[in-house]
Amino acid sequence: MTNQKIKYYVVTTLFVAIVLLQMIVPWLGVMPLGAFVIGASATIIQFTVALAGILLGPKYGAVVGFFWGIMSFINAITHPGTIGSLMFQNPFTALIPRILVGFLVGLLFNYFLRKRSGTIRTIGLGILGIVAALINTVGVVILTTIGFTVMHTNFTGIPDQNLLSWLIGIVSFNAIFEMIVGFILITVVGNVLMPVAERANIKG
Repeated sequence: MTNQKIKYYVVTTLFVAIVLLQMIVPWLGVMPLGAFVIGASATIIQFTVALAGILLGPKYGAVVGFFWGIMSFINAITHPGTIGSLMFQNPFTALIPRILVGFLVGLLFNYFLRKRSGTIRTIGLGILGIVAALINTVGVVILTTIGFTVMHTNFTGIPDQNLLSWLIGIVSFNAIFEMIVGFILITVVGNVLMPVAERANIKG
């Protein structure tokens, strides 16, 4: 194993540890946004996964996303009784959107922004933060709709008809805030970490 591969494995492990910490400590993984006033909160774990894809490339970003998905699935299985846990008891819903966040954001960064600098890269990082939020939200909504429909899920509060519209109504409010948070976080943190990673010869 080369020193370069060891670097990638170590940093990937660090990102996995951060995701695990965010899953265990709620305020590290979910950012309340005036919850007592407007009832909004933004999940920010997908931005950790997105940063892994940006810094390490799509393959390692997908690995970090996979671990987030596995932890979401285990958490849903061990803490049943809510609509949220029911959603992520479907392994496809738990895994696929999270893997895609790391993979697609890393791929887009490599293809469009890796060799850019300055303003273009800064704006691009912000856009990738929005993309990360959209991939996760849209993926979860679509796969939950398919899962609940195929399995004919009967759970208090889940409608029999217009399931997709109902799910969109539930997640859309928070999704707007997640996109805003994603734009800011990925722009700021990405611009801080990218030069450090490049000096360490970690270039996706």
